[in-house]
Amino acid sequence: MAKNYAQLTDDELMDGFVRGEPEAFEELVLRYKNPLYQYILALVADESAAGDLFQEVFLSVYKQAENYRAQGKFKAFLFRSARNRVLNYFRDRPEDFSLDKTDEDGNEPLHEVLPSGEELPLQALERAELGERIRRAALKLPPKQREIIYLRPYMSFKEIAAARGVPLGTVLADGHRAIKKLQTFLRDENL
Repeated sequence: MAKNYAQLTDDELMDGFVRGEPEAFEELVLRYKNPLYQYILALVADESAAGDLFQEVFLSVYKQAENYRAQGKFKAFLFRSARNRVLNYFRDRPEDFSLDKTDEDGNEPLHEVLPSGEELPLQALERAELGERIRRAALKLPPKQREIIYLRPYMSFKEIAAARGVPLGTVLADGHRAIKKLQTFLRDENL
């Protein structure tokens, strides 16, 4: 009987991979493919760079798998690794690169998101418009607050704190400030 890797925890998958089960690593990649890539893309606003950074993160996990210590914090470990790679990406760029990157015409980058489930076309359009308004407003936030907004759909505040290496209270305060600013930006946009 084949093993159902989808039902295993992240730590069990890492343990299985270290014991020689490549399917366990494949499940980890599948499990985090969308949220990790979307997180990186939201920070670097460059699909090519996001793809490269995503691969670097998992290549690092692959190479260092034997050193991973199971503590139930794989997601935080993975997103922290991604965050560090993004920081290095910007550190290695000229000063004109930043998390607030725009295209040559000064427009904010657009990210296509595939709709999940079936929706009526009007509902999908309204949701997409709202998502775009929130994305534009989030780009006005300071990088640390913006990062929390991007991570929150995928991680708990506790996991974000672990990924960023800061106290939970700091993340909660930054998250609260970010939401208040987003509300103000969205309210001002409707004037």
